[in-house]
Amino acid sequence: MVDDEEVTSFDVSNSSENDIVFIEQFVQDVIGFSSQYGSDVSISYTAYNITGKPSKFPDYGDFPQAFVMRTYGKWWNKAPSGTPPFMSQSLGKITSQDFIDLLFEEAVYPFRVSVYETYNPGSVVRIWAADVQNHWRLLWEGEPQLVGHTPRVFSPVIQTIDSPTKLLRLEFDQSHLEYYTELDAVLFVGTKVPIVSPETQQVPSYDLIVPKVGKLTSQILQLNIHNIPPQLDIPNSIVNFLDEELPQLLKETEEAAQVMVASNKMIPSTGTESFDCLPDETVLKIFGYLSLLSLCSCAQVSRRFHDLATDSLLYTELNLKVYWYCATSAALRSLSKRCQYLQKLDLSWCGDFVHITSGDFVDFIEECGSQLTHLRLNSCKFADNRCAMKVSDKCKNLQELGLRCCHNVTESGFQSLASLKNLQYLDLYRTFIDLGPLKAILKSSPQLKHINMGFITGSCVRISSMDDIAQTLATYNKELVSVDFWKTYSLTPVGVRALHKCGKLEELDLGWCLGIGAPGDSLYSLATGCRSLRKLFLSALRGITDRDLEPFIEHCPALEQVDLLGGRSITSDICVKFLTRCTKLQLLDVSFCDQVQDSEVAYWRMVFPHVSVKRSFQHYIKS
Repeated sequence: MVDDEEVTSFDVSNSSENDIVFIEQFVQDVIGFSSQYGSDVSISYTAYNITGKPSKFPDYGDFPQAFVMRTYGKWWNKAPSGTPPFMSQSLGKITSQDFIDLLFEEAVYPFRVSVYETYNPGSVVRIWAADVQNHWRLLWEGEPQLVGHTPRVFSPVIQTIDSPTKLLRLEFDQSHLEYYTELDAVLFVGTKVPIVSPETQQVPSYDLIVPKVGKLTSQILQLNIHNIPPQLDIPNSIVNFLDEELPQLLKETEEAAQVMVASNKMIPSTGTESFDCLPDETVLKIFGYLSLLSLCSCAQVSRRFHDLATDSLLYTELNLKVYWYCATSAALRSLSKRCQYLQKLDLSWCGDFVHITSGDFVDFIEECGSQLTHLRLNSCKFADNRCAMKVSDKCKNLQELGLRCCHNVTESGFQSLASLKNLQYLDLYRTFIDLGPLKAILKSSPQLKHINMGFITGSCVRISSMDDIAQTLATYNKELVSVDFWKTYSLTPVGVRALHKCGKLEELDLGWCLGIGAPGDSLYSLATGCRSLRKLFLSALRGITDRDLEPFIEHCPALEQVDLLGGRSITSDICVKFLTRCTKLQLLDVSFCDQVQDSEVAYWRMVFPHVSVKRSFQHYIKS
């Protein structure tokens, strides 16, 4: 490893005319993330574990000292609460589910980013850097990988940029992984001056750099020193095009249309004659399969294409999450002219560095929000009380609302949401909602089917009794299909027992609800009342026994996903019953179940190949 200092410098110059100093630094702080397995009142499995030097590498396995995200595989998408993306044609080949923003002490020109992966590696799909103008620049992009059970330092060859940075974002796609991925640390290597000169386009020689840098950087350089890309402008790159030109393109499209109308002239032929014989309805149907980027390009081809590509019927769904890094207030204003019939809007992850303000969002909703039925604002820093109040006032038909990790919405904003009467899906993961507003929302939403209250931030203080919420759900939300209580520590057997009145419940996550303790007859009551359960997560409920689980096998034949992680008293007998009698079972997690042996898990995997039996482990490397 490097020296004791978190930031280490190495001078690799031969003369004062060619000063190149490589600076190695580990993460100083985490300033944002979309999800974590841990909670903010603990250090286990939290995002902040990625700060500092590696604490476990090269050990491999499931360690609470690592950063772990909330999901893996396709299980959450396959569950009743799964949410399909809007405007799916805008999704590229490489997608992501989560991100983390990492702050370093010194701003440097990026040379290498090394990610220490200690369990199920292969989820990193993009690495971004924020430049001095607070614009995101793509350093690397690649498909997720299947690496196998081995620790690794992932150091892809990155694109050089002409700006120093001390803020990186990693994007992850863990949908292909068989279990949770875990990250130990991130090393950022860079220089105070650009490595590649814009004039010479030359890279310092390998022989010059390697002997003089630190051991860690030297090992990294040996991998890829001859593959460092120069500073290139790639006009055909979709990512580069979107990053720099999408807002301007929207503006130019409108200006071009005005010029065409004024001059009554068409842009010279570009081979669209074959479309001339097609009626507008047919062309609109074809355009409906195009991404937002492609529609913007088509709008520049001819006056007819412009009129059709900007037709509001093509913009009933809008997904700007895939363009989060370049979504701005200017883009919103331009798009608002096309979104008169907008029904589904995803702005998740958008608005960093005040590129979108709450005022911009309010103006957009005022103009385009009257027909909205689905709205996702997950991890939007601009989302505040003003935004919530505008949504409550304007979007009376709203059925889905995603506010996960929106920390700027407080009591008055949440209270205003009680005026929405048609909510069916509500995501409040890691929000600051209080007991009163939450109860008011539930009481005014008789059609509610899905609610995520996973670790409502400070729930042990703000919501002193999650039992009160469970009883409210049982009384007012009879259509409930899924409820996520993940790490809401004040839920007790009283609240669990109340849920038996939710007869349509198909998905329940009670993971890490430590207040349940010894469940008594609450799980029996739940199983007999909710016979349609398909997903049941009971992670880390240390007090449950085989006897508590028997009712689910007897009364819930539709079970597909069962998580028993950390059940210290659970035996292999009850696991065999789940495997043999629950004929629809697809997932069974018995990690850290002390009474279950590894040999038994191996046998079950062989005999029941249609069930994915999960079992985490730890492997220490001898010093």
